[in-house]
Amino acid sequence: MKAHTLGESIILPACKKIVSTMLGNEAALKISKIPLSDDTVRRRILEMSSDIEKNVSGNKLHSSDFALQVDETTDITNKAQLIAFVRFINENEITNQFLFCKELSVTTKGEDVFNILNDYLDKWQLSWKSCVGICTDGAPSMVGCIKGLVSFIKKKNENVIVTHCFLHREALMSKTLGENLREVLDEVLKMVNFIKVRPAKSRLFEKICTNMESQHKRLLLHTEVRWLSRGKVLTRVHELRQELLVFFEAMKQSYFCDLLQCKFWIAKLQYLADIFQHLNILNTSIQGKGQNVLTSTDKIKAFQKKLHVWKSAAIKGSLEMFPLVTNTCKTEILPLVIEHLSTLEEKMNFYFPSLNTAQYDWIRNPFLESTSEYSLTLTEEEELAAVSTDRGLMMKYKEWSLEAFWISIRKEHVAISKKALTVLLQFSTSYLCELGFSNLATIKCKKRGTLECIDEEMRVCLSNIRPNIEKISQAHQAHVSH
Repeated sequence: MKAHTLGESIILPACKKIVSTMLGNEAALKISKIPLSDDTVRRRILEMSSDIEKNVSGNKLHSSDFALQVDETTDITNKAQLIAFVRFINENEITNQFLFCKELSVTTKGEDVFNILNDYLDKWQLSWKSCVGICTDGAPSMVGCIKGLVSFIKKKNENVIVTHCFLHREALMSKTLGENLREVLDEVLKMVNFIKVRPAKSRLFEKICTNMESQHKRLLLHTEVRWLSRGKVLTRVHELRQELLVFFEAMKQSYFCDLLQCKFWIAKLQYLADIFQHLNILNTSIQGKGQNVLTSTDKIKAFQKKLHVWKSAAIKGSLEMFPLVTNTCKTEILPLVIEHLSTLEEKMNFYFPSLNTAQYDWIRNPFLESTSEYSLTLTEEEELAAVSTDRGLMMKYKEWSLEAFWISIRKEHVAISKKALTVLLQFSTSYLCELGFSNLATIKCKKRGTLECIDEEMRVCLSNIRPNIEKISQAHQAHVSH
């Protein structure tokens, strides 16, 4: 049997399946034992990555405006890694694509980040004028007005739209707790750490949960870098509060026992579990590869209105929006709930100060009556008028996705479609970078700390545009597998 040198790691599983069908599992087992050297695997990864990169940066990005999503992290060897994703128009759709993962050799200043981005764009002869937006985590090195990444980009293209990640802003907003509620969270974490810090205690607690036929057997650890951590930890502690009481009585931890038997403390725990559950739902709703500024803004504004409704209901004495909170200590817990909801509302207005997408309603539905609120130029208003009266386009609008509709008319109605696509191309979160960090932790783990081709492995792993295996294989001479 012959196989091309490149892509053998892809071809062999297919061969194994064919051999298993035709000759049986024993023959397939022998096929699976064909060795691949580390150099062979590395060479194939490099060539597949190169093919993807040429296809994206060398071809597709030249014919489209694009938006960037940038963030940096530290890998297992304490090296700073900069990850960038790009969103651009690929044929008849808007595509998210991994751009690169580059090491920041010394410092992680805004100038260092900009130099890496600028060198990459120069390498592929891409213009900053085609960059319509950039989304970052809001760190000073990213958005600083003097030495931040954004300040250097603005010198290249002053029209770039800068977005502070919605997920990051929501996480900052949700950290706001009053002193009483903060104490409850701290005490919950002490309980969890008391059990999780020793394997013997964890096993004993698991045994107690088993004997009591509990829904869960283990507690969850809290970590500040995980967006959804607090809500999950609080909910799990609330669900296992009876098991925790039995455990702490066995451990003679009177302080923890007193807390778990205090109805007011439990009421505060119940409220925290409920409110963080609502915050987690908001957080997960704005995650995802297809989110843009319009969709994320709608969800944030909806939550702002919910906060106002909940606060009004709490002032009237109702806590039905928090199902875990019982009526046992309703009088005592109400002032804390009202105070916290007021603080959340205030912080949300601070972190999301100017969310107004009404001026972009024409993007969502170009067949609405035009108004002066849209801030369009004369040419754009004329083209929008032409679009809004075209019955054929109206039928197309009903059948196609929003992005596909605006892409389909960009040659005929250049100005208005360009303005619409500039908004639709914007990233609202750094979700893809966070997803990339998870893959980076898997690829460059403790046992692969000396791995050099991080950028290439990440590109092959995360790219939505796949390499042309057949084309690459044609450049290699076939040989007998051995």
